[in-house]
Amino acid sequence: MESSAVLRIKTCASLLNVEKYHRLYMLADVRRLNWGYSAKLKLGKISFPVLVKAGKNSLDIVEEEGKFRVHLELVGEKDLHVTIRIEASNEVVRSSLEEGISRNLKEYAESICKFSKEKTPETPMITSFMKPFVRKVLDVRGEECPVPEIAAKKELTKMRPGEELEVLVDHPAAVDVTLPEVAKLMNCKYEMFNMGDYVSFIMLKLGDPVSNVRYVEALKTRQGIPELMKDMGFMAFLYSVFDKIVKQVPVDGLSPELLRFDGLSLVSSASIGRGWLLVALVEDEKILGVMLVMREQRLWNEDAISHLNKVKGIGNVFYLKS
Repeated sequence: MESSAVLRIKTCASLLNVEKYHRLYMLADVRRLNWGYSAKLKLGKISFPVLVKAGKNSLDIVEEEGKFRVHLELVGEKDLHVTIRIEASNEVVRSSLEEGISRNLKEYAESICKFSKEKTPETPMITSFMKPFVRKVLDVRGEECPVPEIAAKKELTKMRPGEELEVLVDHPAAVDVTLPEVAKLMNCKYEMFNMGDYVSFIMLKLGDPVSNVRYVEALKTRQGIPELMKDMGFMAFLYSVFDKIVKQVPVDGLSPELLRFDGLSLVSSASIGRGWLLVALVEDEKILGVMLVMREQRLWNEDAISHLNKVKGIGNVFYLKS
């Protein structure tokens, strides 16, 4: 759902100060993270944990378990044009978010910008100075797992030892879990830089990819896979082997029925927030191994499968082939 409003404002800079003007967006308990913010979005008597990213002219609010996503774009100098896009599985939540945020902006945004002399929040200068210049840049902002991992692996495969790759990414699961493991598998040293509303991974290729005979043998014989699903290195290995997305299915939660696909395949899914990360190796009707990450909890195989029906939220399921 998308709505828009034109506000008679000369600048939008102050509106993107999430820490100071969080009430415009019905936010409370705003806390700065390594990149972006965590907060609570209050909708009546209900409070939702959310992740917030403030860009140069935009703001994204994502419910941690993927229940909804709010994207605001603020464009214009003399007359500020505000576009609000809301994705939510619950119609009441969607309409309440649209009404509340639109009302707050119309009532308070003009006076905030009129009396404020603040500039748009910028990436800290020290970060810009510390981050090395890299000629090869892979921009996967806006993409969900497993797209960032697959794209990074393909670029690193083409590169020679000593070359660097900068990966720009803003998907929590890729930042927190999978890209660091892909870097290790591809024999890369990496650094992470907080760029405000996204993260910059600088990967230096040291040599040939790390070869693990145990991983290769397990995939060939289909033996020992349930135990290997607990090894994040094996997860990265699977992403390096299964790198062709053949099907994508939008979902509003998970279920065991999603873990079925013709032939040997990798099933990967992540919520739009930090609600879940699912990786499963399947072959036709057989489930060879499963890992399910839900916030701080990690489950494997039968335990993971038994929890799938409890996982709710907006996301996509990707089916991958080698």
